[in-house]
Amino acid sequence: MIFPWIVTQSKSLIITLASILLCAPAAAKDFSGLYQDDALLRVQQVYGQNIRAVLFEDIAQHLTDNEKDSLRGVDLNIPLRTSSAGLFDFSMGLESGVLTASALSIKFLDDLAIAFSWYEVHQLDSQHIARYMSRLFNDAEYIEAPLPALNVPDKAWALNADVDDMSQKLLQSALAFLLLHELGHWHHQHKPYSAISHRRAQAQEIESDSLAIEVMGRMSTPPYGIVTWFMVTGLMAPDNPTTHPLSSTRLQSIALALRATPERFISRDNQNTLTRADVLTLANDINTIAEALD
Repeated sequence: MIFPWIVTQSKSLIITLASILLCAPAAAKDFSGLYQDDALLRVQQVYGQNIRAVLFEDIAQHLTDNEKDSLRGVDLNIPLRTSSAGLFDFSMGLESGVLTASALSIKFLDDLAIAFSWYEVHQLDSQHIARYMSRLFNDAEYIEAPLPALNVPDKAWALNADVDDMSQKLLQSALAFLLLHELGHWHHQHKPYSAISHRRAQAQEIESDSLAIEVMGRMSTPPYGIVTWFMVTGLMAPDNPTTHPLSSTRLQSIALALRATPERFISRDNQNTLTRADVLTLANDINTIAEALD
């Protein structure tokens, strides 16, 4: 994977993420009306096949024998929406081994990656994205998908090759991290968050993050897409121990892992566009989000 110019233009994006995380989130909201069924069916059919290949083919090549044993017990489920109709419906059934990723959540992350990329390429003010996200999560009556809300063309990826390249790599990186994170919960046989303390929930999240970062290092894939994931997680449930609790300690642990061995994320394919300093910059940017949470 090559991530040209995500590094050089990421600072405004990180500042935007930090400002979003400082917004006070509203109570749980039903996002089932954000997209029509036909759009989600396409995600389920097209993206579903690709995500399955990423998990059971691409990622599997970089797992240890013990981790592969865990993966053999996992099945992938991509419903159009879950019963909660949330925008962060990625979860591992800790008894069933079923990894659920809703088409609604995947579509939202995809659109968000496209919007960020469009704004970066055209040097637009990313604070518009911050204001949109704040309204989407805090205004109970407001429901509008990212692209029309932010005046981004419906097929922006087809209009500009740089937008297509950047958005796909942001999404692919985020999804790889998400899949590995959920696999980490299954691999480590974690407990449901409803049955444990908030402190233990945080420890489980850090343990799953560690597996994700470790395997992405083996894949020589820099985890740029995770900043989008952290943004959505922070908005959805920053103080809720039952759904992927986010904390500054958790983010600092990821930044520390990136700083420890930045060279691992640089492959032959991306060595001309990615440097050790770039990976260290990503670690610093993740710390910026951690500071926003504090």
